[in-house]
Amino acid sequence: MGWVARFGTPLRITTDQGRQFEAHLFKQLNALLGTTHLRTTAYHPSANGLVERFHRQLKAAIKCHSDERWSDVLPVVLLGIRAAYRLDLEASVAELVYGEKLRLPAEFFTTATGDNTEPGEMVKQLRIHFRELRPVAGSRHGEKKIFVFKDLATVSHVFVRVDAVRGPLQNPYEGPFPVISRSEKTYVIRLRGKDINISIDRLKPAYLFETHDESTETRIQTSLRTTHNQASTEDIRPISAQEPVRTRSGRRVRFPSRLQVGR
Repeated sequence: MGWVARFGTPLRITTDQGRQFEAHLFKQLNALLGTTHLRTTAYHPSANGLVERFHRQLKAAIKCHSDERWSDVLPVVLLGIRAAYRLDLEASVAELVYGEKLRLPAEFFTTATGDNTEPGEMVKQLRIHFRELRPVAGSRHGEKKIFVFKDLATVSHVFVRVDAVRGPLQNPYEGPFPVISRSEKTYVIRLRGKDINISIDRLKPAYLFETHDESTETRIQTSLRTTHNQASTEDIRPISAQEPVRTRSGRRVRFPSRLQVGR
């Protein structure tokens, strides 16, 4: 509620599928604020890429203070990140939020220069400055193309990639599991009795054998059995009843009597 008191009620809240975010208390809070709850898929950091990139920068800065507790270093690290100038935004984060730059502790020791600007003129300059201050849209430095199977849109079952730590002989995919519903980016899969929302980047189509009619299978088996019986009958015929063996030129091949069966 402290965040709501400072910045207002959010339209959407994006979280992972942790138990604290799936609890009844959090659902009541969303209903009270009129906020839409969006869930990210498991083992898919790009689903909430903006937050994950900030976490990577934050962890790298905290690791530079390995001799101190991370909870004691966190306020100073956040101050540096918020006051740093960003080239893609052409401003700092604090300047976009509060409309002015943060005063850092090092500036307390500098001597302030005198300014004889009249109050009315200063207000006019501030209005011009705030009018020209516009957030610059962030630029995409690159887009990674992800391969997606075309048959995912039609198959009834899929395999799910295991992104957790696997053993050396463990299969990289589990399944097949039935598809409950589809969207542009995520699928709802019936996984071990529960409906789980999974990104299509972790899915692979499963091609299952179709069930045939029993009468058709019976006819095929009967035909194969009859053909096998006929072949067996021909194989046990005596040598005398069989056609003589001839070469390519037409000469008849005669075997010695001791090598012929039935004589």
